[in-house]
Amino acid sequence: APAIKELKSLTIFSISQNNIGSTEAIALAPAIKELKSLTIFSISQNNIGSTEAIALAPAIKELQSLTFLNIYSNNIGTEGARALAPAIKELKSLAHLDINDNNLGSEGAKALVQAVKELKSLTFLNIGGNDIGSEGAISLAPAIKE
Repeated sequence: APAIKELKSLTIFSISQNNIGSTEAIALAPAIKELKSLTIFSISQNNIGSTEAIALAPAIKELQSLTFLNIYSNNIGTEGARALAPAIKELKSLAHLDINDNNLGSEGAKALVQAVKELKSLTFLNIGGNDIGSEGAISLAPAIKE
C-alpha cells in the first residue's frame, strides 16, 4: 500500500473483485488518502465490512476530485454506511455512486440519504439490494425530490 501513495497523478484506481482482507483494506486507507487526482475509485466485491468501511471513510473524504465511486457488493452494513455518509457528503464532484448489495438496512439508507441530498452533481445512485424496507425507501423521497 505505501507504493500506491506515490502515484500522485493516478486518476483511476480499481481494486475490485480481489477479495482483499480486512488488514489489507485498512492498510490501503492512508495510501488512498494521498491520491488527490483520483476521479474514479472502485473497491467493489471485496467482502469489505463495517470495520473496513470505517477505516476507509476518512481517506475517501479527501478525494475531492472523485466523480465515480463504486463500493457495491461488499458488506459494509449500517455502521459502515454511517461512517461513509459524512465522507460521501464532502465529495462535491461525485456524479456516480454505486453502493448496492451492502446490507445497509433502513438506518444505513437514512444515513446515506443525508449525504447524497447535498450532492448536486450526482446523476447515478444505485442503492439496490440493501434491504432498506419501506422505512428506508420513504427516507429516499426527500433526497430524490431535491
